[in-house]
Amino acid sequence: MELLAQMDQARDLLQKAGVDGWELAASESRTLTIAVRDGEVDKFQAAHGQGLSVRVYQDGRPGFAYVMGPQDDSLARAVDQAVAAAAAADQDEHFALAEPGGSYAEVDVFDPALAAESTADKLARANGLLQAAKDYDPRVTHVHPAQVSEAESWFYLLNSRGLDLSRRATRVSASAVAIAAEGDHQEMEGESDSRRFLAELDVAWVGRQAARRAVACLGGAPVPDGRYSVILENRVAAEFLELLAQSLMGDNLVKGRSLLEPYQGKTGASDLVTIIDDGLYPRGLATAAFDGEGTPTAAKTLVDQGVVRGFLFDLAWASRAGSRSTGNSLRSSLKLPPGVGMTNLYLQPGQGGLDELAAGLDRGLVVTEVMGMHTADPVSGEFSLGASGHLVEAGRVTRPVKSIALAGNLLDLFKSVEAIGGDLRFFGSLGCPSLLVSALSVSGG
Repeated sequence: MELLAQMDQARDLLQKAGVDGWELAASESRTLTIAVRDGEVDKFQAAHGQGLSVRVYQDGRPGFAYVMGPQDDSLARAVDQAVAAAAAADQDEHFALAEPGGSYAEVDVFDPALAAESTADKLARANGLLQAAKDYDPRVTHVHPAQVSEAESWFYLLNSRGLDLSRRATRVSASAVAIAAEGDHQEMEGESDSRRFLAELDVAWVGRQAARRAVACLGGAPVPDGRYSVILENRVAAEFLELLAQSLMGDNLVKGRSLLEPYQGKTGASDLVTIIDDGLYPRGLATAAFDGEGTPTAAKTLVDQGVVRGFLFDLAWASRAGSRSTGNSLRSSLKLPPGVGMTNLYLQPGQGGLDELAAGLDRGLVVTEVMGMHTADPVSGEFSLGASGHLVEAGRVTRPVKSIALAGNLLDLFKSVEAIGGDLRFFGSLGCPSLLVSALSVSGG
């Protein structure tokens, strides 16, 4: 059954159910993944998925249900389940449905060239990725996987208030893992990139970067324990920013789980730090004219030169906080009700790259990888992480470093930012430049 026909049928069922309010969210996607190994196709996987979720509101009680796939008979069951869930739920005065009439910006996130590309060209793209990694350095012994993928998606949103919205988007990605060997040393490193538009994805760059990172790590050794000035490469800085972003979510604010709650209107980070969430960032991977509930998206400055200015809200958590939705309702899955999430969240860049940040250091570290970020505590901010990277001496990178650990506090880290690079890069929908942080505790292996 076609998705739009499913929605029409579900709308009829909901109108007949006589609930006080309802919402239908539906999505459809087509994906293709190609991986190559040693010149041969290792994976060729195409998939098509669709689903629909139902939210209802009856006598002050919300209910939710979903159905996946084109199943005619499951629609009535899903509507019945949502209504039954509402009957059994507690009253929630903060449940809300978006009203129509908002002003929606034009966004550019669909690439027709992706569908027009031939299968042969898609395969050539994967082989080009593989070859770029292998050709980078003779010490690169293996590249696996070398993979390209693409997706086209549709999203539809209807509710009983008269909201009727839809959007269409594309995404294309490349990833490679390279293994480099020299003598008794062997290192494995990866690289990936994702874009909305095919012409903006440089698969050769991804392959070379995977190989470069693996080769650069060969022969790594620990450094003595101590406190070091540390340059967090943009990919590592983005992991710390992602951890901090949990404290910018309105639900965590209301629950008392935000590190930044005491700093509302006050300085909570270095005055070099400005953090923005922009649902309209040009061709961003989270760019959309409206959020998961139908609220228009926009750019919001959350931290302005170190001062905490705002938090991210959907309709319900905004109501609980006595605020307004910021257009940050996220549907991570149709199998779950929407919740608060970031769009394109990034730390505003400064100038220069890693070399410029390192030039002023007498002795320090460039950290290019951390392990165990999931063990960091987003509520207390405490972290202790495995790490690797490179030693900086007299302003120059001198040798690879591995088997070390970084320990500290997340807020202290962002308060200690001394310089910010101009190398802003997005990893998914989260972006960060490289950061120079003073006096971070480092222990050797």
